[in-house]
Amino acid sequence: MVGAFISYAGWRGVHAGAWLLAAAILDGAGVLLLVPIIGVVVEGGNGYISTLLRGAGLVTQLQQLGVLIAAFVALSMVRAFTLYARDMVIARLQTGFIEAERNRAMRALAEAPWHRVVGLRHARVTNLITTEVQRLTSSSFSMVQGVVTAAMLVIQVVIAFSLAPGLAAVALLLFGIGGAVFLATQDKTHELGTKLVRSGQAMMGNAGGFLTGLKTAAAQNARENFAAEFEAIQTDIRAGQLIFQQRQAQGRLIFAIVSSLLGAGVVLAGFGFMQVSPAILITLVLVFGRMSTPAMQLYQAAQQFVFTLPSFEAVRGLEDELRGDGTTLPDAVPPPAGAIELTGASYQHPGGRGVRDATLRIEPGVFVGVAGPSGAGKTTLVDMIVGLLSPQSGTVSVGGKLLEDGLLAGWAGQIAYVSQEGFLFHDTVRRNLLWSNPQVDDEAIAAALEFAGATEIVARLEHGLDTVVGERGTLLSGGERQRIGLARALLRKPRLLVLDEAANAIDAAGEAALLGRLKALDPGPTILMISHREESLSWCDQVIRVAEGQVVQA
Repeated sequence: MVGAFISYAGWRGVHAGAWLLAAAILDGAGVLLLVPIIGVVVEGGNGYISTLLRGAGLVTQLQQLGVLIAAFVALSMVRAFTLYARDMVIARLQTGFIEAERNRAMRALAEAPWHRVVGLRHARVTNLITTEVQRLTSSSFSMVQGVVTAAMLVIQVVIAFSLAPGLAAVALLLFGIGGAVFLATQDKTHELGTKLVRSGQAMMGNAGGFLTGLKTAAAQNARENFAAEFEAIQTDIRAGQLIFQQRQAQGRLIFAIVSSLLGAGVVLAGFGFMQVSPAILITLVLVFGRMSTPAMQLYQAAQQFVFTLPSFEAVRGLEDELRGDGTTLPDAVPPPAGAIELTGASYQHPGGRGVRDATLRIEPGVFVGVAGPSGAGKTTLVDMIVGLLSPQSGTVSVGGKLLEDGLLAGWAGQIAYVSQEGFLFHDTVRRNLLWSNPQVDDEAIAAALEFAGATEIVARLEHGLDTVVGERGTLLSGGERQRIGLARALLRKPRLLVLDEAANAIDAAGEAALLGRLKALDPGPTILMISHREESLSWCDQVIRVAEGQVVQA
């Protein structure tokens, strides 16, 4: 994660580092300035700085103290403005890094080949791009806080060595021992973070499954099962978080004890054995006191970083899984006009299902039906034609050009796909229609709705086109969703229109009227319709039958 943050920050990181270093130096300068101030008050102005001030005409103790206090206040004001600038630069880097990571994950999901996406659990993806990416905020904050406190510690150590090298060496040794103990005990913290990521995905899966099957669960009185599983996951998450909080509290306790003993040791050793002057001794105690706080913050930040690091690893793991060899999508180039051809095309899913040695030709503008029993390979065949699956052997071409690289992306831009579910977003009817082609006007929308037989459906809705249809369009019936989905597809003005059981929720008469209008389109797109209804297939110019992976074109 450190490397990813540095890569994102670039020269902005150098800028932030400059502000960070300036703030640490000003903080150290303020501490050093306390030595002459204390010297003037305690020792009556017998130090080196007092001698310089007397040479400048500041003779009395009050005059010297006034100048030193004024310098201290001015330095504190400059430090305050520097801290503000540092914090704002770091905040912009942190928020920008989180935004970039979420965008990377979504981009990887959007650009991934279909065969990598189709097997992903939705709850896992949702959890990673929401909860786990958000946890990166805590991780990145801990990382930056660790750098800030480390810089402050370095300056404090330099000051301590300049005042009393022996005592500073002992203190540094103790901090080094603490660091070694920390490194030896962080495997458990990382394990807790990994368990939290898994529990978060399980909780998201439980909630998603419950919402998806809410009607079935309610009908079967199975809602309690979901609630009990959710509560068990929450208990595991809470237990892991409590263990982590306990480890942090133990760290604070140890630091409090060690810093108290260190402070007492500095006073006794400095006064009793090293004969350190009161001004230096008091300043040294202050320095060690100031070191204990950032040292504890560094420990806590490092622990928080390790705890949340599994979130970053999980997000990047998803990206690596989606990107495969890391190649990016080429520029889209629409394939030339012409027929769709499959030559010996095969694709086998794990378990043996799929299509074997498919050879067929579909001319432009033809209405083609795809029939066969469930599991025979109809969807696999269509997925190869539209480019979602690349054949493991054989070829798919359009207009005499193989569907690969930029042609594959260009072909996808000319396809409209209407699924059996008639999927709609939780948004208005208008937004759902515009999703396929944001540039269309109200006249085109009205024409598409009329063609799909959805004009009266929209007219009945309370707010017409601006009515929200609910999650997955559940406020509409299955047939109504399918008609809206078809209207959306037509607004895309596709070259290939794929209907995957897209009218099975519409009554027979309504489906016949709809298919008649589709067949009468002139010029019309090539239409590929998966259907189990023989009466629906009778509208097709030709029918491709699939049985046990074998494809026959009639």
